[in-house]
Amino acid sequence: MAVDIGKFIKAPEYNVTIVTYRDVFQSAVCEEDRLSSEYQDLSAVIILDAAQMKHMGIVEGSNVRLTSKHGSVVVKTRASQQEEQKNIGFMVNSPWSNALVSIDTSDGFPGYKHIEVTIAVSKDEITSQR
Repeated sequence: MAVDIGKFIKAPEYNVTIVTYRDVFQSAVCEEDRLSSEYQDLSAVIILDAAQMKHMGIVEGSNVRLTSKHGSVVVKTRASQQEEQKNIGFMVNSPWSNALVSIDTSDGFPGYKHIEVTIAVSKDEITSQR
């Protein structure tokens, strides 16, 4: 009987700061059908520096768990085409990025531009928005 030792070993975690942004293509799909697979494909994604992904052992298109003090989600990865952005991830404003943001708005604004998370490879499915 073979034992899957991988289920007993926790995936390494790394610290990343997420910055959210708006995307016209994702917004257009949201207007059509917010529950569509196309919306999820455009929204449940974190964009990371390609060299950083390699260092973390993350393959483009794989699922990762993002965990902040306020929530946790599983999303897909995409490699950035920009210059080096070490320890920074980019996500569009969506239910997935919102799940990581503090509900404290004492200053009047949620903290969408500086979300501290840990990131680890995950075998789980992408978090459902429903």
